[in-house]
Amino acid sequence: MKISKRDKMLLLIVGGLVVVLCVYYFVFLNFQEKTETLEAENVVLEDVIARLKDLDKNREQYLADTEKYTEDNERIKEEFPAGMEEEDDILYIDGLEGTLSEFYASSVGMPSSVGYELAYPAVETISVDEMLQGTANEAQEETVTEEDGTTDGATLTADSIYPSCQLWYVPVTTTYEANYLSLKQLVKAITDDSNKKSVEDISITYNEENGILSGTLTSNFYYLSGTDEVYSTPDVAGVPTGTSNPFRSVR
Repeated sequence: MKISKRDKMLLLIVGGLVVVLCVYYFVFLNFQEKTETLEAENVVLEDVIARLKDLDKNREQYLADTEKYTEDNERIKEEFPAGMEEEDDILYIDGLEGTLSEFYASSVGMPSSVGYELAYPAVETISVDEMLQGTANEAQEETVTEEDGTTDGATLTADSIYPSCQLWYVPVTTTYEANYLSLKQLVKAITDDSNKKSVEDISITYNEENGILSGTLTSNFYYLSGTDEVYSTPDVAGVPTGTSNPFRSVR
C-alpha cells in the first residue's frame, strides 16, 4: 500500500500535534503545577524567614528578659513558704501577741487551704515546623476561650502553667482586743511580713468604758507547694498546749 506524499504530510502534522499535546499535558501542566506549589511554599518560607529574622534581631533582648524573669521568679518564690499548717498560724499570732504591747488574741480560726486561681493572658505558641507547614496564620488566630465566652485571656490555675507549682492561701480569722496603736501595728506587721500575707477583712468595736478595741481580723496566709523548698512542721515547744488559750499573754 502506497502512501501519498499528501497523506505523509498529514500523518506528520497529526503526529506533531500528538507530541505537542503530550508535552503540554504531561510536561508543561505538571511543571506549572509544581511551579505553583513552589511559589506557595516560597510565600510561607518568606513569612517564616521574616519572623525568624525579627526574632533574631531582638535575640539579645529576649535572652536578657528571660534571665530577668527567671531571677524575678526565684525572688518571688522566696517570699512564700513551702507549706502552712495550724502550728504556723498559732506561732505567728503568738509571736505578734508577744511583740505588740496591747494586743490580745482570744481565738484563731483556720479553715482548710484554698487553691488560688490566677488569670493569665492567652499566649501564642508556635513552632518553626508549624510555620513551615503554613499554619502560622491559623496559630495566630487561636486563643483560649474563657468561661464567659471572651477570648481576651484565660483563667488558669498556677498548676497549668508550672506543672509542679501551686499557690495556696489559708484564711485565718483572729478574734482580738487591742488599743488603737497596737491595732495599727498588727495590720502593718501582717502586710509587711517577709512571707506573703494580706488583710482581707477587719471588724472593730470600741469600748467606751476602757477605750479598748475588739473585733475580728481575717488575713490570708499564702504558700507555694511544688517548689524546691521542703516544708517542715515548726517547733511549738514554747506554746502552752492542752488549754483553750495557747497564747502567751492573758488579759
